[in-house]
Amino acid sequence: MKKFIVTFLIFMHLIPGSAQLTAPSYSVKNLKSNSKNSDFGTTFYGKNKIVFSSSRGDGLSKNKWAGNDQPFLDLFIGEVQPDGEIDHVKPFSRAVNSKYHDALVTFSPDLSEVYFTSNNYMEGKLKSGSIKIFRASINKQGHWTNFKTLPFNSDNYDTGHPVLNKDGSKLYFTSNMPGGFGDTDLYVVSVNHDHYGTPKNLGPTVNSKYKEYTPYIDGNVLYFSSNRPGGMGGFDIYMTKLDGTISTPINLGKPMNSKGDDISFIINNETQQGYFSSNRYGGKGDDDIYYFKQETVNPICDQIVTGVIVDKITKEPIPNSFATLYDENGEKIRRIETLNDGKFKFPLECGSNYKIVASKFGYFDFDQALETSHKNGYENQITLELVEKEFIVLHGKEMLNIRPIQFELNEANIRDESKDELAKVVRLMKKYPNMVIEFGAHTDSRGGETYNLRLTQRRATETVNYLISLGANPKKITGKGYGSTQLLNHCKKGVRCTEAEHAENRRTEFVIIAK
Repeated sequence: MKKFIVTFLIFMHLIPGSAQLTAPSYSVKNLKSNSKNSDFGTTFYGKNKIVFSSSRGDGLSKNKWAGNDQPFLDLFIGEVQPDGEIDHVKPFSRAVNSKYHDALVTFSPDLSEVYFTSNNYMEGKLKSGSIKIFRASINKQGHWTNFKTLPFNSDNYDTGHPVLNKDGSKLYFTSNMPGGFGDTDLYVVSVNHDHYGTPKNLGPTVNSKYKEYTPYIDGNVLYFSSNRPGGMGGFDIYMTKLDGTISTPINLGKPMNSKGDDISFIINNETQQGYFSSNRYGGKGDDDIYYFKQETVNPICDQIVTGVIVDKITKEPIPNSFATLYDENGEKIRRIETLNDGKFKFPLECGSNYKIVASKFGYFDFDQALETSHKNGYENQITLELVEKEFIVLHGKEMLNIRPIQFELNEANIRDESKDELAKVVRLMKKYPNMVIEFGAHTDSRGGETYNLRLTQRRATETVNYLISLGANPKKITGKGYGSTQLLNHCKKGVRCTEAEHAENRRTEFVIIAK
């Protein structure tokens, strides 16, 4: 690969080595659209277009670079075909391409802004020999305007190879700024419209004392090139996790890497197809663009599933329900209890089969199969609907599955939030006309025994009368107040108990006497 200034490439031939972890399998082919000069540095532009850098000579720059007697690099755009070929190639933009090197671009998610690498060239003049990252905006007519140099650029060092993450909130780039681990390191800076944070070195799990180049972000996976020892040739393509959990980056191996220089990896994580650039033996030009297809699952690819458990009838979240994750062999991986919002979240592996089971006492279990794709960082979203049971067995008694009936404090007046539950009782009584039930009201042991018995009997009578007013058969329902005579635990009068233990005894029950 030629030593053009835009990529800072001074290559070394290194002793081949092997990666510590196994990379995915890939199939690779050279593109028909490559020229006899240098073609490299692909970037996705929307769903079906590719922007790349080339010195093919039919661009806008007519000058030649003394380093290789080829035209200065310009940006070109082409259309992606189903077989991966790039057709209908043409110069990208007169506003972006300058008299000097222009290469390695990245676009904002809405394609309204572009970041690109160029010589320190502003207002028609080459101000210094350093390389910098520039930003431009695209107006409604498609013209590139409002060119700006980024605030962390400097005449004392290079910045280049910009790439944005999926939502455009972070910009990753290469630089030889002071304080790094090696010759050129990878950095990240936060982006908030026109405001930029302080560049942060990606650290020793990514950077080495050698050269790191051409970052690309796929979810939480970072791809980059490096000429560190242990590779197959000059520059090899590696992958690792952005969170630093992988101590040694994974070499992608053959056929992605070669004895030559392999850089500028990009991948469409929906199709598992992408491009990289190489000057390997057998190419058509100085540097060529290669198309690849990932054939197996990326070992460090992962996803998440977020979901909510709801009542199938009301569509309301079911609090304190359970979500259990199983693998394809039926082995339980994890079980969590939801909060009041009924929501849950599990980490998943790419290209795997799972089953998620939703459960809650008083409901029928519901399970749903989930097959994850190869799309790294993808969030699967599901809603699990539970059907409430009509009958449950609780405390050794069969009863209607009815939520506790709520009354005003120390009164027998039924609160409004319980009237839907009582309407459900009437529906079940009409559905099963031979069923006989007893409504029982209970208190805890606190308060006087006589008072508790009288209060619960008033509540039982009020409840039965309300049910009859809704159409319940008075011959099929009775009510009784038990006060604190049927405690469910040890919390008798005078025994110190927690509020939760007392609450267990304060309950209402629709016990089935006969079906």
